[in-house]
Amino acid sequence: MLNEAIEIRELKTSEDNQSRYEVYDSDTGTSLGVFDTYEDAQYEVDSMKSSNRAIWKDGEDADPGTD
Repeated sequence: MLNEAIEIRELKTSEDNQSRYEVYDSDTGTSLGVFDTYEDAQYEVDSMKSSNRAIWKDGEDADPGTD
């Protein structure tokens, strides 16, 4: 997952003209979730980026597993 590829897209519903927010990976073309508020979507993006940084430490995979 590329951190730069994660974006928040606003979705309009035709029923009640309310906005929802999709966390979207533009690198893979995958929706990562739809949220009722922008703040919830931003929290998810921040959480994903934080988790991704925790995997790598000093340029090396902190948990490489077995090959």
